[in-house]
Amino acid sequence: MAQAPRRSGPRAAASWAHRGGSALGAGALAASAFAACVLAGGVVARAEDEPALARLRAAEAARVAMIARVAPAVAAVFQGKVAGEGGGSGVIVDPAGYVLTNFHVSGLARDLTVGLSDGEAYPARLLGIDPGGDIALLKLAPRPGGWPFVAFGDSDAARPGDPVLAMGNPFLLAEDFSPTVTQGVISGVHRYRDASGSSDLVYGDSLQIDASINPGNSGGPLFDAQGRLLGINGLGGFRPDRGRVNVGVGFAASSAQIENFLLDLRAGRQCQHGTMNATVRDVERGEGRGSELVVDAITRDARAFKAGLRLGDRVRRMDGVDVTTQNQLLTRVSRLPAGRRVRLEVDRPREDGAGLVRVALGFRLDPLWSGPPSGAWAPDAALVAAELAAVLAAHRARLAAPEAGRAGPGPEGPAWAEEAVWAAPGRASERRVRRFDRGRLRVESGPVDAPTVEVWDGKRGWRLAPNGTRAPLAPARRDELAGTAEALAALAEPGGEGRLTSLELTGGDRVGGRLVARLEARDKAGRRRLLYLDAETHALVGLAWPRDDGAWVEEAWVAAPGAGPGGLAVERLDHESGELLERAAEIRLEVGPQDPALFEESP
Repeated sequence: MAQAPRRSGPRAAASWAHRGGSALGAGALAASAFAACVLAGGVVARAEDEPALARLRAAEAARVAMIARVAPAVAAVFQGKVAGEGGGSGVIVDPAGYVLTNFHVSGLARDLTVGLSDGEAYPARLLGIDPGGDIALLKLAPRPGGWPFVAFGDSDAARPGDPVLAMGNPFLLAEDFSPTVTQGVISGVHRYRDASGSSDLVYGDSLQIDASINPGNSGGPLFDAQGRLLGINGLGGFRPDRGRVNVGVGFAASSAQIENFLLDLRAGRQCQHGTMNATVRDVERGEGRGSELVVDAITRDARAFKAGLRLGDRVRRMDGVDVTTQNQLLTRVSRLPAGRRVRLEVDRPREDGAGLVRVALGFRLDPLWSGPPSGAWAPDAALVAAELAAVLAAHRARLAAPEAGRAGPGPEGPAWAEEAVWAAPGRASERRVRRFDRGRLRVESGPVDAPTVEVWDGKRGWRLAPNGTRAPLAPARRDELAGTAEALAALAEPGGEGRLTSLELTGGDRVGGRLVARLEARDKAGRRRLLYLDAETHALVGLAWPRDDGAWVEEAWVAAPGAGPGGLAVERLDHESGELLERAAEIRLEVGPQDPALFEESP
């Protein structure tokens, strides 16, 4: 729904919030009803009506004030370096100058122009694209004091009937870029909607609205009654015989879906949505018991198949949420990026025919390719480098803050010691102490009076047995300690990335229940590590490394009331399936320099 080109002659970090009540919207709707009564019947206000009138006027004033508050962040978006050359809308979601719009507005244009309600046009660059979700992320140059921005709302909490406002620049009406505002309600939630005329563009998790959106509104924001971003408008229903005027049916990509892709967009990626590479169908249970989802096709090379999903399985839950229809499953899968790990619970017919057995499966989603062909999109290297620098700066600033104390939930920073008791299924618990100091790592396992000690001193690896026997570390264990030590040192130290061959921001993930930025480190010996930084606090909350058999192990700090400092525990999982390998809940953590003698190989 981008507006066709037209000459217009213009002058010229988002935090997540939960959805609150909708009293403001209710008041606005009541005010509209009251006005309709006045027009229809000439209502005469009586003295006893004055409190109600006062409340209506206050609600109206609050709504007008809210619109004035968010309007400076609402943008007109144009391809190219001149405003007026093709047009749509957008919204700034972070003071650093990140602008969300539709992919069908930006296309692959590297240079774009963003017009704001101050009447000025500003240059922007295309940072990342999500063609399948019809989302693009633009970047404005930094400016003193930051850019006006809006906060995200919780689209998952939205309900049919909730009041919403759509803002943007339909038909390029405003030559000074001041946005048009339309009001309506949410007509439906979690809609799975293909866009007509495109095999790629899918609104997998969208909000259906009746607020008027027209050509030029594409990419503009959908706000709740408190001015929080619920989605990005992009798909509408039109009657061609009325000049493409909206007929009361529109769709916005949900903020919950956009949240899942935001860090991938910041990493400069052409995002791909996830798929199980399997299909399901609704099968009637009979006798008035409704229907159930049955797997009726799956490819043998699918990760879901390798994890154990089979024909005839009855899908019951995904990531802890009941799924009972094809639409629900499609929505929940398509709102996730490729590579995101999911947990599926299915009922499977027993081999002896005696009923069903519940099976839990964990796997990462395969990619569903969409958008430009491979090689057509290449990120702006300078922009992506700036994003990595910003992520590292935020993490290191946290470590340097005097009030940070124990800077993150788990071990992080240039030096620390962690003591924990680890337990694994079918194995006795074991005490372990890990000590880290600027690229050196020591692990003590077993009783305090007779531990096994393993050390990487920055150059060599050695092992001291409880009986005093000393030997070099086995190559696989040496690489495990050395690769982790090098990656942790590079992350914590200013300029530490120089220790590595490469350090890249590769997108986002969910680790330990948190949305995280994912960094991939490769040291000068070729050892790879994934480092996970909390998207909100910038704390290190996990890492992953490959075993000698090629499988990856993921370590994450997770919420566990009553366990460890701050009610946290540490878990090691199979990176692909999420299967628990071992867990530590009795944790002591100290931040600070370690005794250098502990890393020395004494004779």
